Amino acid sequence: MQSIKNKTRKSQILVKSKKIKVAVHNGDFHPDDVFAVAILSLYLNKPLKIFRTRDEEIIKKMDYVFDVGGEYNPEENKFDHHQEGWKEKRENGILYAAAGLVWKEYGHKITGLAEVAERIDSKIIQTVDAEDNGIELYRSNFKNVNPYSLSYYIFSLNPTWSETKISVKKCFEDAVEEAKKILKREIKKAQDYILGNKKIIEIYNKTEDKRILVLDKNYSWKKIISTFPETLLVIHQVPEVNDWHVKAVSIEGFQFRNKIEFPKSWAGKTGPELAKITGVDDAVFCHNQRFIAVAKSEAGAMKLARLAISEASKTN
Repeated sequence: MQSIKNKTRKSQILVKSKKIKVAVHNGDFHPDDVFAVAILSLYLNKPLKIFRTRDEEIIKKMDYVFDVGGEYNPEENKFDHHQEGWKEKRENGILYAAAGLVWKEYGHKITGLAEVAERIDSKIIQTVDAEDNGIELYRSNFKNVNPYSLSYYIFSLNPTWSETKISVKKCFEDAVEEAKKILKREIKKAQDYILGNKKIIEIYNKTEDKRILVLDKNYSWKKIISTFPETLLVIHQVPEVNDWHVKAVSIEGFQFRNKIEFPKSWAGKTGPELAKITGVDDAVFCHNQRFIAVAKSEAGAMKLARLAISEASKTN
């Protein structure tokens, strides 16, 4: 009887420790297949054995198949998007690639919250899917100058033509670990962003003069506060240096156009020079582009904010 129990226990251990077999295509790896495997790894939290192949006989023996095999069937753990007539897309028109298909299946289970999963999809996964499907997301305003994207980084992890002794499989596995780090960090950021937005709304509702919001934490506030019509400036402390920052609120839909700018006479001024101009004894700095000013205290920051609004009203 004891022998049977031992065998059963050993069998359970083997099942738990069994490596899950995953097939992806061989050749250069792409952000698409890298993130698909990273998502599965986060979901299962089990060892994965990666097969980089296009061999149909090997693919048949896999537990999961990503970005190869010509079939999309989540019930059988098959997630490819290369088949003829592929039309699976989001409401905004961006076609799904393997990463998006796997995230659609497991993202909400990994994050525990649909709102977080949707935020990760729009911030990361859709950009990966768009690149893999040849969908142009933006156009550069400057010739030969483009944002360095997440996809560029993942592509850079492939061996170059001169690195002939480097294992592509090892590089792929390293890329998956990088993708997992990015996903875990962005999930945490998304969770805190959503919680932070709730806190910001509470502060907004309690603030009498809504032109200036004083935040108790350094929340990710720019997007939500740009939607508040009255709010012009935000004040918050930066923990590492203990200074108090006064920042201009951007116009909704713009990254660098703000509702207000600090006075021209403040631009680039620091320390005693800025203190003399503003009358704020603990003034520290005003950026040349006039979107941020700094003071040593909350009271000093508030003085700078009120003075900036007063000066702006004179010029309008």
